Amino acid sequence: MKQLRKLVAALVIMAAGLGVTSCKQLYYQVYDIKSNNLIQKDNSLVYENEDVEVMYNFWGENGQLAFIVKNKTDKDIFIDMNQSFFILNGKAYDYFKNREFTKTTLVEPLAYKDIYSSDDYWPARYYVPAPENTLTKISKSHSENTTVKEKSVICIPANAYKVICEYTVNPSYIKTCNKNIDFPKNSSVAATYDEENSPVKFINRLAYTFSENGKNLQKINNDFYINNVTNYNEKSVIEKRSEKLDCYDTMESVVKIFKIGGPNKFYKTYSNIR
Repeated sequence: MKQLRKLVAALVIMAAGLGVTSCKQLYYQVYDIKSNNLIQKDNSLVYENEDVEVMYNFWGENGQLAFIVKNKTDKDIFIDMNQSFFILNGKAYDYFKNREFTKTTLVEPLAYKDIYSSDDYWPARYYVPAPENTLTKISKSHSENTTVKEKSVICIPANAYKVICEYTVNPSYIKTCNKNIDFPKNSSVAATYDEENSPVKFINRLAYTFSENGKNLQKINNDFYINNVTNYNEKSVIEKRSEKLDCYDTMESVVKIFKIGGPNKFYKTYSNIR
């Protein structure tokens, strides 16, 4: 009987040990972006000349290259997408691909809960790891399909703006093979680079004109490179907060928010079981 008890105890200890070692933990690898011809203003990285203001906010998974082009003038501006490119480590990717898009739209009635203020281009209060909007169906609805052909020239009306989103930076994970760095208790710097030795350099090249026929084309090159990579344990990055999602809500909801974040950063997630 004593031997049986010892065997059971040993099995329990082994099972507990396996549970600890196989426990999946989430980590965030955060990439800092630097640019020599943009400045950080409010919640954006901004390039500006006398005609346009181009605003970027990279925060999110894999570094989506979503940007806003704002026409500062009293004339229409035409973006030539045929001569605009995303250039990653020297390889150019076309913005214009002559595609057709079919969009499915849910028709009212629908209710939206938006945890962000809509007063700014980007969510300025804080960053959340979940989708920005919760779409709740409150009664029967139907869908409609609309097919749109891609335009080679985009017109931005005077004193208006448009949002363009096509590519992600999405670099490979930086793995040091040092467990204290790759799986830190809090945070650890995995790599630091300068403009010369950075493994990820990219350019957003935009071509625009005030003439619909393409005369006097002007080109903007917004240059970026990754200069720092930091690993974080999930607890060091995420916190829960109770708050009302709407001014008329009677009860508070728990939302997850990032303690870190910024327009010049993005992240990839990974776990200790790969």
